[in-house]
Amino acid sequence: MTSSPLSLSVLDLVPIPSGSDATAALRESLRLAQHAEDLGYHRYWVAEHHNMGAVASSVPLAVLAAASQVTRRIRLGSGGVMLPNHAPLAVAEGYRLLSALAPDRVDLGLGRAPGTDGRTARALRGAAGPMEEPFERQLAELIAFGTGQFPAGHPFAGTVAAPAGDGLFPPLWLLSSSGYGARVAAQIGAGLAFAWHINPDTAQAAAAAQAYRAAFQPSPAFPKPQVIVAASVICAPTTAEAEELALSAGLMFLRLTRGEVASFPSVQEARDYPYTPQERAVAEAARARAIVGDAREVATRLHRLADQTGADELMLTAMTHDPAARRRSYTLVMEAMRAGAVAAD
Repeated sequence: MTSSPLSLSVLDLVPIPSGSDATAALRESLRLAQHAEDLGYHRYWVAEHHNMGAVASSVPLAVLAAASQVTRRIRLGSGGVMLPNHAPLAVAEGYRLLSALAPDRVDLGLGRAPGTDGRTARALRGAAGPMEEPFERQLAELIAFGTGQFPAGHPFAGTVAAPAGDGLFPPLWLLSSSGYGARVAAQIGAGLAFAWHINPDTAQAAAAAQAYRAAFQPSPAFPKPQVIVAASVICAPTTAEAEELALSAGLMFLRLTRGEVASFPSVQEARDYPYTPQERAVAEAARARAIVGDAREVATRLHRLADQTGADELMLTAMTHDPAARRRSYTLVMEAMRAGAVAAD
């Protein structure tokens, strides 16, 4: 078990529970950001998803800007900006502006997936927008806009990403669910965030982290490599209750696979749903990607995950219908992880 304190962070998808709405969901997410800060979580990141009725995280920058005004210490970031959906200049300006709102506590996580289905991705990019824009070219443009350092002869040289000023371009993190993001992060001296909650292949996560560390090129923002591993976690006072809470996410995932746009279901909705054997298998597969249990069980599995992957930090996403149960999950995990670190010392 990990003997040194392990940094913990929050990944929020801003779930919209059935019977509620986006306004209430956003209010609860701001409350979660404050709660996470009070508990000692290191970061509060917001994911980017589109064409999903169950979440209100279509524009992470808007959520983070609001969170910057109700928090003081916790780092705020995107988990992540799906770069193919956006013009690099717009991303550079948005996150420079966020850095002005929350100086020295902004992260810019980047992914190359669309965060949605193909039709919606095309709509995001516009009818004439390129569908196969090379990610690494977009990334190079983003860095040039963010830092103001363009290669000689670049067509955008002289274009200033506003607001101007030193120290406003945040540290970059590359999201990865395979080895590609690890390779790019090592090349540019960025942090690596492995999406174990999407691809719970611990051996692949460990291999990506090892390859990243071996090839890492230091940068001003990252003099040494840093690895975050993201995990879905539902923690409750008893394992039985945690398993009950996890039923909602299984039904949500099933609906996603069928292209349904619906709010995040309650436990009762998930209990009452008339699953076919094939549908139950899909829901149970979603459940298998999460760490679910009481505080001791969850802490044990999280320590094991950190040990097996070599993570410097774990980023936890908790999806429950009840916002109070979500906050409680983060509380129980932090308390148990701290107790485990003290016991190990």
